Amino acid sequence: MGEQPTINDERLRALCILTYSDNEELQRSAALCYGEISEKMTVPVTEVILEPLVVLLQSKDIQVQKAASLAVSNFALIGPNKNKDVILGSGALRPLVRLLDSSNVEVQCNTCGCITTLATTDATKHVILKSGALRPLLVLAKSRDIRVQRNATGAILNLTHLQSNRNELVAKGAVPILVDVLQSTDPDVQYYCSAALSNMAVNDKHRAMMIAVGYYDVLVQLITLISSISTRVQCQACLALRNLASDADNQVLIVRLGGLPALHKLIRNATEDTLSAAVACLRNLSIHKSNEIPIIAEDFLPDLCRLATLTEEQEAQKHATGTLRNLAAGEHIKIISSSGCAESLAEALLSPATHIAVLVEVTAALAVLADEDDTKQQLLEIQGGKVFSKLVSLASLSKNAEVRYNCAGTIGQIALAEIPEDLLDRNVPGLLLYIDKFLGSSEPSFVHISLWTLLQLLNSAIFRESFAKESRLHQQLQAILVSKQSETIKELAQNVVNKLQRSASLDTGLGGD
Repeated sequence: MGEQPTINDERLRALCILTYSDNEELQRSAALCYGEISEKMTVPVTEVILEPLVVLLQSKDIQVQKAASLAVSNFALIGPNKNKDVILGSGALRPLVRLLDSSNVEVQCNTCGCITTLATTDATKHVILKSGALRPLLVLAKSRDIRVQRNATGAILNLTHLQSNRNELVAKGAVPILVDVLQSTDPDVQYYCSAALSNMAVNDKHRAMMIAVGYYDVLVQLITLISSISTRVQCQACLALRNLASDADNQVLIVRLGGLPALHKLIRNATEDTLSAAVACLRNLSIHKSNEIPIIAEDFLPDLCRLATLTEEQEAQKHATGTLRNLAAGEHIKIISSSGCAESLAEALLSPATHIAVLVEVTAALAVLADEDDTKQQLLEIQGGKVFSKLVSLASLSKNAEVRYNCAGTIGQIALAEIPEDLLDRNVPGLLLYIDKFLGSSEPSFVHISLWTLLQLLNSAIFRESFAKESRLHQQLQAILVSKQSETIKELAQNVVNKLQRSASLDTGLGGD
C-alpha cells in the first residue's frame, strides 16, 4: 500500500510493448500508466525509462498526447530536480514544442506547464528558446483559457530571467503581447507579465519599446497594479516601474500619470519586499528635478523620515535615505531640513543595527543636508554632539570607503560652523587620524576633501595647537606640494601651509604680549 511507485525492468518492457504497438487503445493505456506513476514517483527517471514516453508525445491521438504531456510535466515538477536534465537529454523537448501548437486546451496547458518547469536553469532556458518554443508560447499567452495563459506567461517569465534571451524575446514581439496581456484580471497572469516586463526593462532599448506600445499603456497599467489586492503583483508592478524610471522621461511620465498617490498608499501600508520595491521606485522618481515639488506636496517626507530609522526593513531604509538625499540635493533643501529628516538620519547613523549598505546612504544624505546652516547646528547639538563624534569615528575607522568619504564631507561642512570647544577637544585625536589617513590616500578626492576640511578646522586654536605637534602631517603636506597631484590639490595644500604659517606668527605674537 505505502510502496513508492517505480518503473522496473518488467514494467518498462510492458510499457514498451504497449507504446510500440499500432493500437491506439494500447498506447493510451501506456500513456495513462505513465501518468499515474509520474504523480507519485520520487526516484529519478532515466532516459531509458523516458524513451517510450517521448514516442507517446509524438502520437496523433489527443488522449495519448494529454496523458503523455501530463506525465512529462509531473516528472519535471514532482520528481527530483535532476529529472529536468534527463527530460531534456531524452529528446522530449522537440515533441513538447510541437504540442504547443495543439488545438486541445488540455494538451496546451500540460505542455506549457512542463516547459515552465523545465525553464529554471540558465542552460535549459537557452535550449528552450533555441528550440522554437517562443513563438507558440507568445500565441498561447493570449489564450482564452486562463490555465493556458498562466502557464504560457509563466514560461515566458522564466525565459526572461536569462539576460541573453531578452533580445530575442523582444525581437520576436514579446513586448506588445506582454503589455496587452498585462490588462488581464487574473493576478497570476498580472504577476508573470509585470515580472517579465520588469526583467526586460533593465535594457534601455527595451524600455523605449515598452513605452512606445500604445499611449504609455504599460505605465498606466503598472500604476493601476500598484493597488492590486495581490501583494506579489503590487511588488512586481513597483519593480517594473522602478526599472522604467531609470529614464528621465519616464520619471516625469509616471508622476504625471498618477503614480505618486498609489505609491504613497502602498508605502504607508506595505511591508518587506513590497515596501522596499515601492520605496525603490520612489527613489528613482526623486532623481528628476521636476518631481521634487510633487513628492514633497504628496507629503512623503514624514514617511521617508520614519523609514530612515526602520532598521528591520533594511532595503526600504536604504532607499528611503537615498530618496532623502536626492530631494536634499535639489532646490528645496530648506524644506527637507526643516521636516525632521536630519534627526531621523542622525538616529540611523547612531544605531548599531544600521547595516553598512544603509550607512552609505545615510552618510551621503547627511553630507548633502549639512550644506544648510540650520542642519549644521542640528548635527552639532543632537544627543550632545554624539553625531559629530560618530562622523569623526567613521571617517577614520570605517572599512567602507564611501562611508569614510561621506563622513569627511559632512565634517567639512560642519567645520564651517562654530564647533563647541569641548566637543572639538574630545574629537581632535579622531580628526587628526582621519586627516592623516586621507592625506596619504591614493584617491585624489580623499586628499582634496581632507585639505578642504583642514582649512576650516585650522580656524580653531584648539585644533591648531594639536596639529602643530603632528610632524607626520606636516611632512605629508610638503610631499603633496611636490607630488603629481592636480594643481587644484596642490593649491589647497599650499593654502593650508600658508594658513599654518600665518597662524603660527599670530600665535607667537599673542604669546609675546
